Amino acid sequence: MRMSTNRRWPRFYSVLVLGILLEFAAACPAGETALKGLVANDCPPIAFVKRHHLRKPFGVGTIYCWNVYSPGGGIYIYDPAHPEKGHKEIFRRDNGTIYDMSSSFDAKRVLFSWMAIKEDEAFKEAKANGEIEIGYRRNIDSFHVFEINVDGTGLRQITRGRFHDVHPIYLPDDRIAFTSTRGKSYSMCQPGLSSALFTMNADGSDIRRIEFSTLADMSPYVLDNGTILFMRWEYLDKSLFTLQSLWTINPDGTRLRLFYGNTITNPNVIWQAKSIPGTNRVLCTLGPHHGNPVGALGIVDPQYGVEDLRGLTNITPEYDYVPSKQVHSGGGPGDKQYNWAFRDPWPVSEDLFLTAYGGPAKDGPQRYRIFAVNEQGDRTLVTEDESISCFNPVPLMPRKRPKVLASLTNHDYAVGTFFLSDVYQGLLDNGIQRGEVKEIRIMTQVPKRCNMRGHRVYDHDPLVSRGSYYVKTCFGTIPVEEDGSAYFEAPAGVEIYFAAVDKDGKEVSRMGSVTQVMPGEQQSCVGCHEPRTASAPNTPRMASKRPPSKIAPPPWGRAEPIDFVTHVQPVFDKYCASCHSGAKPDGLLDLSDDKTRFFNMAYENLLAKNWVHFIYINRGLTDNFLPKQTGSHVSRLMEYIEDGHGDVTVDDNGRRRIYAWIDANCPYYGTYDNTRPGTPGSRDAWAGMQVNAVMRQLGLRFNDGSVNLTHPAFSQVLQSNLAESAGGLAEDENARFTSKDDSGYRALLAAIEEASAALYAKPRVDMQGAEPVPYPTDYVGLYTGFAGP
Repeated sequence: MRMSTNRRWPRFYSVLVLGILLEFAAACPAGETALKGLVANDCPPIAFVKRHHLRKPFGVGTIYCWNVYSPGGGIYIYDPAHPEKGHKEIFRRDNGTIYDMSSSFDAKRVLFSWMAIKEDEAFKEAKANGEIEIGYRRNIDSFHVFEINVDGTGLRQITRGRFHDVHPIYLPDDRIAFTSTRGKSYSMCQPGLSSALFTMNADGSDIRRIEFSTLADMSPYVLDNGTILFMRWEYLDKSLFTLQSLWTINPDGTRLRLFYGNTITNPNVIWQAKSIPGTNRVLCTLGPHHGNPVGALGIVDPQYGVEDLRGLTNITPEYDYVPSKQVHSGGGPGDKQYNWAFRDPWPVSEDLFLTAYGGPAKDGPQRYRIFAVNEQGDRTLVTEDESISCFNPVPLMPRKRPKVLASLTNHDYAVGTFFLSDVYQGLLDNGIQRGEVKEIRIMTQVPKRCNMRGHRVYDHDPLVSRGSYYVKTCFGTIPVEEDGSAYFEAPAGVEIYFAAVDKDGKEVSRMGSVTQVMPGEQQSCVGCHEPRTASAPNTPRMASKRPPSKIAPPPWGRAEPIDFVTHVQPVFDKYCASCHSGAKPDGLLDLSDDKTRFFNMAYENLLAKNWVHFIYINRGLTDNFLPKQTGSHVSRLMEYIEDGHGDVTVDDNGRRRIYAWIDANCPYYGTYDNTRPGTPGSRDAWAGMQVNAVMRQLGLRFNDGSVNLTHPAFSQVLQSNLAESAGGLAEDENARFTSKDDSGYRALLAAIEEASAALYAKPRVDMQGAEPVPYPTDYVGLYTGFAGP
């Protein structure tokens, strides 16, 4: 009987299993079926994070600064080959949350960033004692880097201090790279902190900054060649929405290079990129500039080059990021928020990717789970927790240690050097003739050391200009040889960009991005906007036959932030203001230093009346700047300065000051310091005054430059509405005010005089006697308001 029974059992089970498989195949697409097999047979154990989903943050670049986190969760291990074992807990804290995690090359340890969220007794005591500043949405803690073994032993805290330290990864030389707010600066367009890449020893000592752009670095990953692949967010007088793309950098901060996407507009953000084993491609997340940093999964193939649309494929096209370079107002379709989409991709093999997925958006669980995905977009559930979301799947499989790169720095130097083979490579194709470029101007954008304290004006606070968000510094210029070559020093450890200028100091072309050089680093480039496949000339270059050029100072004598009142206004005072000022300036163009609501008369008139060309960053370019299509070369003011006007000849130094200012995108203030925090732009001269109210009552249309706060009676809003017979500019029959005794005229003049008195009682930083209000700094929390000026 036993023999007979044993013969029948295998046949019974075979039929049963076959039936189940046929049922399963009918229910699952072939791709998902294959994926399930890969997960069961080829997927290693997975470390992943449990935490609550983020409440909507403002944007991907500063997400860790916002209070979008809820306490709870930890790190867990799941083995797809043994699902019956469930989730093994190796770390859990109910009073905080985990930001992200990565594994060591031997897959025996993980690095993660964790922050306490619930108030402890020490925080409550500090608040009671007044040690916590009112006005801050203070996080009680910050994200710190921790390490733990995958068996749950060896927990240790690596970083400390009131900074956010996130995105920790192991480096091939056993140091650790991470993103941190230790750069002590703020974002330009939102009340959040900037961040940068740092490295440190495994015990948290010897922390070094390796990337110096002024906005945000995120999601670093070490490629097999030893370089760090990461997302970098930058501005350079171009669209603020789309410059969040992939770059590489050596662990010592040298050889910063674009990897892909700096002119891509859809999607706005490409981040969380990691190598697909056995290929040169990387898997990444495609997301919006604003909102939750979730979206589609994409693959970047570098064989097509750094800007070719063919190099980016959306493998989950139901999230409709269609790779594009089309210019849109705002962020366009590349800024669209898709709820419960993908994030945290990690390739296991060429055919198997892990990811966190919260979808579908409709009829989904409203909870993130760990999924497997393939290149065709097929997906299958790997594991979940019905009570909390699951993120950040990390396959615990050993990886060959990437190459250890020798350092190219020498910290005995404060500068690095650049060798440019031929500036005309790339320019000749755009109508520039050999011999036109005489110098390279070296510029930097100054980090913002204070957070927003007032209301935005021209989309930023503190207000700097009508165009750029940035205070700009001109270091000076270096010479270009007759053959187009240049060899020169450049300041190390700062964000820099270059502009090719002609014999008069006018910009011919500028870089479309920012770069850096480390102490002692030697960099070289072929040309200016040349094709990436271009090679350097094989003939000896003139610049190579001499030592590197030192920077010659700018027209005002020393490297310092460009300040309109200090560096440019004196030229207009000397040559123009005698005619172009007063109640009836020639051509109604007032070029005086009389103060306006936010700037001065010369600045308001030149920009508002289109005498100079500038780029408003909210409507900026996305592609490279075309030679002679921006700045001084296309500014209407130039024909008057260069051809002579009213028997006035502006001297060479004066012209160069004006050109350098225009080509810097027309900044006004040379500092973020301010005297009126809590007001619009932290500069508003008549906040709380009656100027606006009186104008509305009178039904007058005006702009900020039509009100003169130095000489209120000269205000164009008065003059243009006052009858000619009474000394104004309006035809008598059309005049709003028939005389200066008109009640409306007197009410408006009184309101302007009140604003003028208030301005001079507390001068702005563009005036003598200014006393900037110290700004509070907190490189963890967000500033949420200010009591008043």
